[in-house]
Amino acid sequence: MRAIKFANEAEWHVGPEPVPLDKFTWPELDVDGVTATAQAINLLAEELSLEKMPQRGLPPVCLLVSDGLCTDPDEEYIEAITKLKRQPWGKKAVRLAIAIGDELDYDEEQLLKFVSHQEIGVLKAHNPGELVNYIKWASVTATVGASQGKSKGSLNDTNDNVILSPPPVLVDSDDVF
Repeated sequence: MRAIKFANEAEWHVGPEPVPLDKFTWPELDVDGVTATAQAINLLAEELSLEKMPQRGLPPVCLLVSDGLCTDPDEEYIEAITKLKRQPWGKKAVRLAIAIGDELDYDEEQLLKFVSHQEIGVLKAHNPGELVNYIKWASVTATVGASQGKSKGSLNDTNDNVILSPPPVLVDSDDVF
């Protein structure tokens, strides 16, 4: 498990070395500043390079969780996603986006550009409980889908061999961000 935080700049919140799930605890995260999404995606792309990833294994699950509009220039955002998709593991990764908060605070079309499974779309968390449920769903579903996919895939395959179940239908709660 790793996490990149991005506000005025992108930096590792947990990592860059992976932390085993059984030893992972979520450190407090201060929410402030702008939303340097392109910088975060570039940092992710660097970690998904062949030099830093194993030659074989299940595709990584990459979740972009954002409560705001990307404040990096549009060209930088598109370039960052292109860089990510050029990495063999970036191309194979299950990439999902979770928008949190009010729908006026984020650009769904922009977040969708990150997503590898367009049929899922952008997941929308309106409260902390929904966010936790989506993260759990994404982690479990992507891992199960990848392990049930093609057994003889190569790094040149796309992620079409990872089948995701539909996201959970969440009941609205009075608890909001």
